Amino acid sequence: MEAELQGYLQSITHKLKLDPSTNKEVVLELQTHLEEKVKELEQEGLTYREALSRAVQDLGHPDLIAKDMYSVHSRGSWGDILMATLPHLLLASLFALHLWTYYILVALLIIGVTIVALRAWRQGRPKWAYTWLGYSIAGPALSWLLSLAALAYGAYSFLTTGALPFSTPIFILLVAYVPFSLWIMGRVVIKVVKQDWLLASLTALPFPFLTSWILFLNWQGGIFADHPPKFQETDGDRALVFLALAITTAVFMKVGNRFLKIGLLTAATGVLIIVTMAAIPFSFGLLTVTLIAIASVAFMLSPALLQSRLNKPEPSYIPRDSVEEGTTHWSPNER
Repeated sequence: MEAELQGYLQSITHKLKLDPSTNKEVVLELQTHLEEKVKELEQEGLTYREALSRAVQDLGHPDLIAKDMYSVHSRGSWGDILMATLPHLLLASLFALHLWTYYILVALLIIGVTIVALRAWRQGRPKWAYTWLGYSIAGPALSWLLSLAALAYGAYSFLTTGALPFSTPIFILLVAYVPFSLWIMGRVVIKVVKQDWLLASLTALPFPFLTSWILFLNWQGGIFADHPPKFQETDGDRALVFLALAITTAVFMKVGNRFLKIGLLTAATGVLIIVTMAAIPFSFGLLTVTLIAIASVAFMLSPALLQSRLNKPEPSYIPRDSVEEGTTHWSPNER
């Protein structure tokens, strides 16, 4: 293939930010369109090089093409939306039916979600896969958080009393588990962030709400402790929160504009965190709730900063004729 065409298509590929299978489909469609256009122009008397330059210029700037293609192809079908919202709906059902205390059922649900997420990951990461992926890494993420808290508590107890609050083998296992689980999560997060930080934010959407619930249970004696019936009084509110996450995900997948997607995740996270804090049977001050909401929103937007550090500069397309004539119509960082 002509190097100019390769450079043009590669520039579009790096700006599309779609799932891998859709990315490939869009680029092949554009390549076919350009090749057909070049043949038509050659039949009109242009040389191959002239025809290619004309076809590329007629199609448009890579940034504009990528933006238009993203707006169309980032929208999910109703089947994609159903699959993407299903994990949220399952969590909402667990709370609505007061089934979260049946830990075997919860474990089976986590295993099932993880299996589906792994299969989807290997099959090209379809649009609906990212919510499943989020719940599949929620287990390692939350266990990492609790292990880190246990290590901090153990270190504090050792420094203040000279003794560990648990046995030495358990402490050693925690020390080994913390970096291991962090490595697993890091590999997954980096792969998603390199593709598109917004998909990473969608993957992380349930994390603030699951974390708040796990920490609340931990404060009340631990996850596996016998909790009084009053703990189930907030299950309805929590079910509504996960139902709202399902609705947020559905709207996210139907909206094509990236700025609307960002605004949707930001607003939903802030509002639902406030609702979650209000549902917990503790009295929190306005300042505390505000700070937690801000921290949660910052967490949801943090993949954007990570992507800027991870991704290499995107290849840019500069028409060959422009270089030869000493002018550049499409500069590397033009937006």
